Amino acid sequence: MLPARIQRGAAIWLTATIAVAAPAQAYDAACPPATPAAGPGSVDPFRAPAPEATSFNAAALTLYRQGHWDEARAKYRAAEQADADFLAPALNVACSFVRQERFGEATTEVIRLLDRAYVPWAREVLTAADLGALKVQPQMADVKRAMAEDARRWGTGLENDLLFIARLREPLKLPPTADADGPVVLVLGLHQEVFAWSPATDRYRQLTAEDGHVVAKVSSPDRRHLMYVTAEKLVRNPKGPATLRGVVLHVLMLPLMTVGKPIPIAGDVSRLAIAPSPAGFSVEIAGDRINGTFAQASDGGPLVPMRAPDERQRKERVVLTAAGVAAGAPRALTGGEGCYLTARPSRNTDRSGQGIATIELVPAGKRAPSATNALAAPKTLRTRFGAGLDGLSIP
Repeated sequence: MLPARIQRGAAIWLTATIAVAAPAQAYDAACPPATPAAGPGSVDPFRAPAPEATSFNAAALTLYRQGHWDEARAKYRAAEQADADFLAPALNVACSFVRQERFGEATTEVIRLLDRAYVPWAREVLTAADLGALKVQPQMADVKRAMAEDARRWGTGLENDLLFIARLREPLKLPPTADADGPVVLVLGLHQEVFAWSPATDRYRQLTAEDGHVVAKVSSPDRRHLMYVTAEKLVRNPKGPATLRGVVLHVLMLPLMTVGKPIPIAGDVSRLAIAPSPAGFSVEIAGDRINGTFAQASDGGPLVPMRAPDERQRKERVVLTAAGVAAGAPRALTGGEGCYLTARPSRNTDRSGQGIATIELVPAGKRAPSATNALAAPKTLRTRFGAGLDGLSIP
């Protein structure tokens, strides 16, 4: 069977390390460039697919289940034509060829998909049940080579991008549990992943594919590694503070887009603080089974007990609790020669009037708008469902 999220026609949309702060200065060129450069990623990974595209995709699924492969592929191709950024149909086309044992054509489709968006589609290719027969064929060697090449291409230039956490769709609202007699365990449905936004290309790249469980992240001092945290459940206890359960640390090597061995934290966690350190990261854990301060090397390995972080690490740390992560401090990045930007937390007003967390970019040395100063007014990232520099609150 096709993966459930593909059967439902849901898009897993494309995809947003920060340069060293530069002194504010006046500039005359558009900042970032008025004409974005070419590069990997999506112009807007957070929008829903065009209704016509999802309609074609749904019709194709019916034909797929009936084994009408040619007719199904025609509908999937029509879905792609209706919305070029809706890539779920491309995976389905590859699956249809595998079902017919046309492995060469399936390989071509898989590589085309990987070329478009290494994340999240590399994971989908490796886990899709209907591609299983391809994995034991000689053509799988071509797929693996393409994966390695696309991973390097996807990771190129991220040291100059703004990394942040954003939601791909609205989070599930957690129900109130004020009258509970004992602990209540709730599954988190935050739909959050790490993204990169490039000032040079004005495109977004998705960097994680963790089923929406990413809750916090910190970049290493060399900006080549990223520690991110996933959590699966929220535990509310009427006799104590709420905690997170199923907390796992991950280290992503950005240039190669490779993730080290996950580091699960046993038990429930009431507070987790992570910060960059000279050798990687420092991790402070307050939980019912693990407590203390640990070092995590950026090149992997287990957590190692360490002394308390120094003052700089304390200032740079990101603190995660059952309430989520607070809005991060503003930070600087460069958009090219003579272009310096500040990324800062902001809010977009929603229908409730409460606002949705987002990120805005402001030129350093802001001045009155002009024809050549395109970003004198703040630019807001195209994140419709919430975004934060280090994480987001848990609703």
